[in-house]
Amino acid sequence: MAKRSKAGQITRFAPSPTGYLHIGHAFSALTAFHARGKGGTFHLRIEDIDPARCKPEFTDAILEDLAWLGLDWEKPVRKQSEHMDDYDKALRKLTTKGLLYPCFCTRTEIKAEIEQSGHAPHGPDGPIYPGICKKLSDEKREDRIDKGDPHVRRLDMQGASAIAGPLAWKDKNQGLVKAKPERFGDVVLARKDVPTSYHLAVTVDDHLQEITMVN
Repeated sequence: MAKRSKAGQITRFAPSPTGYLHIGHAFSALTAFHARGKGGTFHLRIEDIDPARCKPEFTDAILEDLAWLGLDWEKPVRKQSEHMDDYDKALRKLTTKGLLYPCFCTRTEIKAEIEQSGHAPHGPDGPIYPGICKKLSDEKREDRIDKGDPHVRRLDMQGASAIAGPLAWKDKNQGLVKAKPERFGDVVLARKDVPTSYHLAVTVDDHLQEITMVN
């Protein structure tokens, strides 16, 4: 776990090595670097959980470009692909709390269910998951898992929100902002092809690195 700074902020720049950096990345990295303030800490994190799209040569290029910009960061660089045990530990903890469930739905099945309902609720990323597999019995879930049916693992957002209680964060411009996690529905925390997801990995990493400001 990162050591909390006595002064300043703990910030991070967390690109995915699926291509070369562009001007927007440079702006984000510079913003996070300078936002740390005097005595603060700047982390570079490589979010490379997708083996099909992430390439080592892009990681090397990211390090080279950021150094060219004059940035330096805490060592070693945290690469998500090297910390799957951390994400598995979080998944197991959520499982013991009864907050995860397997989802066997294909995208086609989810789309069909949404179209059939005619009034599926929408979130920031579009229609939210309609909860098809949430209704399955434990026996049915275990039977399908034993058969080897591909599945993701979703967060029971309603249950998680009940345990967490009201959440909020302080925005530099808007002040205190209340979180509304229900807008995102039961998000995927472990994919079919990767034993984690962006939602889980970035949250675990921010916690372990004690990030205090996200730009």
